[in-house]
Amino acid sequence: MNFPLIFERFPTIRRRVFLALASTIICAAGADAFADGFPAPTGIGLTGASGNETTLYGVSTYWDSVCACAPLAQYGLGVRIYGQIAYWKGTQRPSDFRSLWEGSVTPTLVWLGPSVGAATLFTEMGLGVSGLTKTRLNQDRSFATAFQFNEHFGVGLAFGEKRKYEVAGYIRHVSNGSIKQQNDGDTFFGGVFRVRLD
Repeated sequence: MNFPLIFERFPTIRRRVFLALASTIICAAGADAFADGFPAPTGIGLTGASGNETTLYGVSTYWDSVCACAPLAQYGLGVRIYGQIAYWKGTQRPSDFRSLWEGSVTPTLVWLGPSVGAATLFTEMGLGVSGLTKTRLNQDRSFATAFQFNEHFGVGLAFGEKRKYEVAGYIRHVSNGSIKQQNDGDTFFGGVFRVRLD
């Protein structure tokens, strides 16, 4: 199933997903989230992904428990915010547009599932914003604007003492939401390894 294509063909679905995640962002921005100033990151991660003749390498940090949202908690959902810097390397040749950098912030809903031995299954879904250093990559891929949206869905395992480590696979779509054409966007399939800092 191609989630990015579904969002582009059915704007109502995209609007509903956006509203649900926007509610999460508002909740996360509540007074209790930053009562003692901006919190220290919960952990760091390394990621690698590929898609559309592009390879992505990234380093990220994340913040857990940025809000005590009772309506979400009753369904086993938590809020996590990712901040990521990524290098995109175009593999199409010949091309005058071989690479770019992306900075992104992605609020994410995380569901912790059942334990599998010493590991815990989790899923996550996020919608955030990205900034690109260039609006072209490879010979034929245009993003039209430096400002982009990103959509993220992942499944993984948390393991170790207090779930200190995580490995996950994910699909990630980056595009400008048709703010301006030509809006090729890019979809990545990748993996991530994360470590809690505490």
